[in-house]
Amino acid sequence: MTRTRLALAIALLLIPASARSEAAGETAAARWLDGLVVVASRRPQPTAEAIGSFSVLDRRTVDRLQAQDIRDLVRYEPGVHVTADATRFGLDGFNIRGVQGNRVALRIDGVPLSDGFAVGSFSNAGRDQLDPELLETVEILRGPASALYGSDALGGIVSIATRDPGDLTAGKGSGGRARMSLATRDRSRRASVIAALQGATHGVLLGHAERRGHELDNRPLAAPDSNPVDSDRSTSIGKWTIDGESARLKFAFERFEANVDTDVRTLVNGPGQFATTERLLADDAERRERASAELTLDGLWQLDELRLLGFWQGSQAEQNTLQQRRAAPPAVRFPTLRERRFDLEQWQQGVEAVAHKQTQWGGQTQQWVFGIEAFRTRIKEQRDGREINLSTGAATNVILGERLPVRDFPNSRLRSVGAFAAAEFPLWESNWVLLPGLRFDRFAVDPTADALFVEDNPGRSVVASSDQRLTPKLGLRFDLSDRQSLYAMLAEGFRAPPFSDVNIALVLPTFNYVVLPNPDLKPERSRGVELGWSGSSEAIDWRMAAFHNRYDNLIESRVNLRSNANGATVFQSVNRTRARIFGLEASAELALGRWDARLEPYSLRMALAHARGDDRSRRQPLNTVQPDRLFVELQRAAQPGWPQIAVSATAVRRVSRIDRSSVDLFAPPGHVLWDVRLGKTIAERWRIDLAIYNLGDKRHWDYASLRGVTRQNVPDSSYYTGPGRSAALTVGWTW
Repeated sequence: MTRTRLALAIALLLIPASARSEAAGETAAARWLDGLVVVASRRPQPTAEAIGSFSVLDRRTVDRLQAQDIRDLVRYEPGVHVTADATRFGLDGFNIRGVQGNRVALRIDGVPLSDGFAVGSFSNAGRDQLDPELLETVEILRGPASALYGSDALGGIVSIATRDPGDLTAGKGSGGRARMSLATRDRSRRASVIAALQGATHGVLLGHAERRGHELDNRPLAAPDSNPVDSDRSTSIGKWTIDGESARLKFAFERFEANVDTDVRTLVNGPGQFATTERLLADDAERRERASAELTLDGLWQLDELRLLGFWQGSQAEQNTLQQRRAAPPAVRFPTLRERRFDLEQWQQGVEAVAHKQTQWGGQTQQWVFGIEAFRTRIKEQRDGREINLSTGAATNVILGERLPVRDFPNSRLRSVGAFAAAEFPLWESNWVLLPGLRFDRFAVDPTADALFVEDNPGRSVVASSDQRLTPKLGLRFDLSDRQSLYAMLAEGFRAPPFSDVNIALVLPTFNYVVLPNPDLKPERSRGVELGWSGSSEAIDWRMAAFHNRYDNLIESRVNLRSNANGATVFQSVNRTRARIFGLEASAELALGRWDARLEPYSLRMALAHARGDDRSRRQPLNTVQPDRLFVELQRAAQPGWPQIAVSATAVRRVSRIDRSSVDLFAPPGHVLWDVRLGKTIAERWRIDLAIYNLGDKRHWDYASLRGVTRQNVPDSSYYTGPGRSAALTVGWTW
């Protein structure tokens, strides 16, 4: 209660008795159909003309959200969630319309983010490797997108652009900002500074953001509370731009680093192999570095624009675990201390060329976009550890029958080449517009069995694999007017077989099971149809879509194939899952002043997402599909003497369709969360934002964070609840 009173007191300070003029840009509702979007067609185009279900979050929106992490970015976005592990590993990646993990493409400044990978209970490298504070825009395209973005865009893409010098200087000169934030939900503190200089031809930008926090303040019904956590995350970015009359060159460097220490108390005396655990400490570290060069040319070879990109990116995950176990004869004859280490390294290089061209034919204007990409990735993984007998001090590198260190898959090289073309053709002099697209991809996995892999897998050969894929899409738009249109779209997606499933090799003698590779895996495929209607008037902007996506050859990792001739249980990844997901999404924004002048400062935003998913192979619900969600927000624009105020409600339906055929999973009830956000610009350069989340202190669960939680879970399922009432305060200064 003390935190809430403090937050409300700060809110009152934002409402001074005397009137002050507000900064430019804090007007009534921003018209989101008047902006530009790139992700829908890989070229900038007005959002009113783009087809597909997409979201565009600009810098101002991210600031108003006071986004501390990637989950905050999509807090109010229909059909988009962030998956997480609430016990130790934290945020993982994006879920779009029930498709998640590496099946959703994620790019930062055009550079693909490294894949996530998990094996066992002590190894999980996710994709939460960015800081919202240094972003300029976030664009999300829902549904199959491989015709433009290739593999991994099976379920959609999240495309992120970081800030450029011109975003802060608005032309020539200098500009920048510094911000400090406090958030009570995890007792975190964040500070950032970003500055830029812009001359006639050269621009320079430097930025750094740092965030330190602790465990989330959940609302369990019984002990334990959240596992104690100390987290330190930092991101640095540098850019240098050179502008000419018809060319622009940009060099960029980015570095992300995170260190998280967790006291995993929830697994003490836990299930299975944790039954004798007395203490479990985790020390997890991630690092990502990126260097890129981008050249944009205008008018070359009669092209309107040609963009060339080359990049190098390296990422490392290091996860250390200390597990103390008591003696429990006969299975555990003496107390032990187990030390485990997991290392995953990925290095990527790539080049990309994307061109735009506008042509005139038959009295109509056609838009073209085409390009080529070539990426190469090297992946190296290793698990190591030892077990110490606490009675005698003797140490061994054999744990559960494994002689460490081991590799779960051989060092691998991934190569991919793709070429695509898409167009926009008005049909004669009618209101119909045709939008076809086609992409060809060739990809390969080339493994190398080094001495460490051979020692752990004697006599087992590794097999290279390759395949190719032609991916089409076809869209049709009918312009009802200059501000209103209908569209229909057919699109396909695919995902190349993951390196870890192609050549995984894992043997655990203690449990008498073996995991076999499968180099014959086929690419996963998706086929989707989407119908949409978008429009804008003086009073309302809206966008809605109905979709139906089918997924074939989905890879189910490490399927139990029963016992082999030696009596060992065999696991192998196979193509066997077929699924379908269908649903409806809708967004609208109303300028209430168009109906009544007294309501001029007010606007109303609404967003709805409904989806249903089925595993057609087993005739069971698809557990990755999230429950229905309705978001409503009433906003009052900043006025002289008054801050900008937004009051929102997010209603989430209870989970009623869940697959319990293998595990008796927990299905959370529905809930409604109320949030209040206030913001005020002071003296044109200072800005204060305050948010109070979950105003009613409602106990609730985020279904995307409940992977594997059962109804009779230990700890109790209420341990996985989201934060109760919390506040976030940000103070910023711009120049």
